[in-house]
Amino acid sequence: MDNTEEQQVERLKEFWKEHGKGIVAGVVIGFGLFYGWRYYDQHTLETQQRASANYEQLTAELSEGSENAVLKAQEFVSENPENVYAQLVALQLAQHAVERADLATAVTALQSVVDSAEDENMSALASIRLARVLIAQEQLDAALSLVKKPLPEAYAGFAAELEGDILAEQGNTEEARAAYERALQAGESLTPALQMKLNSLVKS
Repeated sequence: MDNTEEQQVERLKEFWKEHGKGIVAGVVIGFGLFYGWRYYDQHTLETQQRASANYEQLTAELSEGSENAVLKAQEFVSENPENVYAQLVALQLAQHAVERADLATAVTALQSVVDSAEDENMSALASIRLARVLIAQEQLDAALSLVKKPLPEAYAGFAAELEGDILAEQGNTEEARAAYERALQAGESLTPALQMKLNSLVKS
């Protein structure tokens, strides 16, 4: 995983670890003051607290490589697709699956985040990773459609590089070169590897 991408993941994790409960508590307090939905408020807070606890537990278990942890993580993600903690678990589940060459599981986990995440950065990160897995499965058209979607600026370089990889694999040299050049312009941290790819394309 690229360092820049890893930093994006860590920022998402840290934000929700530090502020997630406070945000939920703020929503709960606001609803309580204005609408008096005490039961709803309490249920929402308890749901988020359970999700946070499950996230911490599943993260630790997945790191240990337990097969039972994989099943538990899949169930947690399936039952809570719109919960940000479940989405973070899905990202880790996908990484765990890729490391074990279980690409089908990775696709399912990442697709759930792409489909359900309200946070555009979370969705973009999952889209980039899903595209990489689809490339590994030789599903190039599906991967290309993902990276050509509008994404936040922080992910533009990753998307353009992957677009170049796909187009080069498909034999579209000129289009691949243009995509790599866009990626070069998007971020200095990507420049060395991208320049090598760009140089490898023989001009027609």
